[in-house]
Amino acid sequence: MKGLFSDRYGYTSPRDSLIRERLDEDIINALCTCYDILKESLDEYDRDNRNHRSTYLDFEESVWCYFLNKRKADFHDQYGRYHIVSTSYLSEIKAAWYKKMNLIDYSLRILNAAKKERNQEYSRIVNRFELNINNSFSRLSYAYRVINGQVVQITDKEEIIAIEDAMKVSDSVKTHLSNALKHLSTRPNPDYRNSIKESISAVEAMCRKITDENTLGKSLNKLEKNGIKIPSMLKSAFEKLYVYTNDESTGIRHALMDDSDMPGFDEAKFMVVSCCAFINYIQGKRI
Repeated sequence: MKGLFSDRYGYTSPRDSLIRERLDEDIINALCTCYDILKESLDEYDRDNRNHRSTYLDFEESVWCYFLNKRKADFHDQYGRYHIVSTSYLSEIKAAWYKKMNLIDYSLRILNAAKKERNQEYSRIVNRFELNINNSFSRLSYAYRVINGQVVQITDKEEIIAIEDAMKVSDSVKTHLSNALKHLSTRPNPDYRNSIKESISAVEAMCRKITDENTLGKSLNKLEKNGIKIPSMLKSAFEKLYVYTNDESTGIRHALMDDSDMPGFDEAKFMVVSCCAFINYIQGKRI
């Protein structure tokens, strides 16, 4: 917590930079607590709905079999006790930090997938699990957030809101943006080139649907005929971003000749946030 006695009087230094690409003990403990609360909530959910099978136990078995790739027959020991999987893996010293982040991604994926089969109470529990993770990341100055069921290295609240709003525009836009986030956040080898490509493709998908044109360039020029007037300087700025994605030196839409201009995290993050902001801008003009 910020502003405590030891911080105010200089006995310790508050964190002045975001933690990334590692998991310290505080963050691991906080994440384990998120899983502890998830278990308590799902156990109460089972009691309220008179479920004979444990929802959290099924979740842990899925992590055991399909994330850790262990045998189903070994999930229970000789006494019938099941393995404590998720929190044990998070606490495992030898496990790489990014593999622990993969566990969070996997957990969110299977928990969210089950929403279709369960009631609103279950959905609220999963949403609360995501919120608890984000609150823990924020409180402990960790440089990641859960967005659309994925852990992404984006922390600014306005940027997160822009991305979430853009994903509501259409299924095709959501698909491209989800892929952009996936490429951006994959560890240990993020794919920034394809993240940028998917970001600009989300804009292209929206504009092409509005104008029935077959390229983003033509779509931008035809938006005004569809009742969407964009100031010339703003339109020119986005056209230049589109040109950037087609530059052979970046390797975004073409084979990479050399790595001198290969985009990194900052470029990929800028593109996904900028494209989402532009999508929201166009959507606002349509309403």
